[in-house]
Amino acid sequence: MDLRLNEQQVMLRESAHRFLREEYHFDARRADLADQSPGKWAQIGHLGWPGASLPEETGGLGGSAVEFAILMEEMGKALYVGPFLSTAMVAAMLRVLPGTDAAALLARIARGEARAAFAHGEPGGRGFFDAPRAVATREGDRFVIRGGKRLVYDLVAADIVLVSAAAPSGTAILLLEPPKSSSRRDYANIDNSRASDLELEGASAALLAEGETAARMLDEAFYWASVGLGAEAVGIADHALKHTMEYVAVRKQFGKALAEFQVIQHRISDMFVEIEQLRSLLLYALSMQEAAPDERRRAALGLKILAGQVATKVAGDGLHLHGGMGMTDEMPISHYYRRARVLDAQLGNGDYLLGRHSRMLA
Repeated sequence: MDLRLNEQQVMLRESAHRFLREEYHFDARRADLADQSPGKWAQIGHLGWPGASLPEETGGLGGSAVEFAILMEEMGKALYVGPFLSTAMVAAMLRVLPGTDAAALLARIARGEARAAFAHGEPGGRGFFDAPRAVATREGDRFVIRGGKRLVYDLVAADIVLVSAAAPSGTAILLLEPPKSSSRRDYANIDNSRASDLELEGASAALLAEGETAARMLDEAFYWASVGLGAEAVGIADHALKHTMEYVAVRKQFGKALAEFQVIQHRISDMFVEIEQLRSLLLYALSMQEAAPDERRRAALGLKILAGQVATKVAGDGLHLHGGMGMTDEMPISHYYRRARVLDAQLGNGDYLLGRHSRMLA
């Protein structure tokens, strides 16, 4: 498989880099975070990013997970905060479904008219593969959901909300009516991403899928989320290293720049090697997009595990080399480290996912 970017993909990467550099630089990012619904969605929708990986028949650009990874890597470099990943997860789930209703939702996403969220995690849960305990019961032609959801990313900005729940036939995926503000608690994580806790006591929803189809939707969600977080981790680590190299080149100790000390050079080299290992695993996971489900799932699991480890280590080493200055809010390295720690926990931490990966190999 040829993993080199084609001309259109190179142009996408360059345009994304230019937009984020000019419109989402560090000071602009601070201003954007003051908004209750950050992420410059209107501009991103105009650029066509939400539809970059969606089929042309839904109004998308006909790309693949590669285009998605390109955008997520650039967003990682810029420390982008917004509903792009959550919306891509939901779009991947909707693509499993036949019919005009799902196609209409995808068309809204492709045009940048709708943002989306997936309410899956629950109180006491450890990660993505925990079976939902929220219960969906049929009442007439609708379903009613009772239970709680935790750490629902980007719910505050979502126009489309999918939710998982236990149904008589197994796990079900439902389209939730927009939840009332009184039923949710919104907050910011340490990396400034927005999340919510949701109480579903009699919330009305429409059934989208159950049984095998619901399992396929969850599989798509995990693959696309892992690829997105893996690519973002590459961007985070790459720019954490960049900022660190710039800092040690000018910071002096004992009359010499830190970059002149051999021990610092060795640490910088180790950080570079870690990033390249992660980049290689990202390329492998991308090459598995059309592979058998078990092979693709193993690749996604391995990528997510390494993404959290590498992003946290590289950003943490960069923070250490910055010294006390690195802990201040004014230094970008502290923000890369915070984002890396949250990324490591998304979908489940390394120990949780490693256990899942080990059981697949048994």
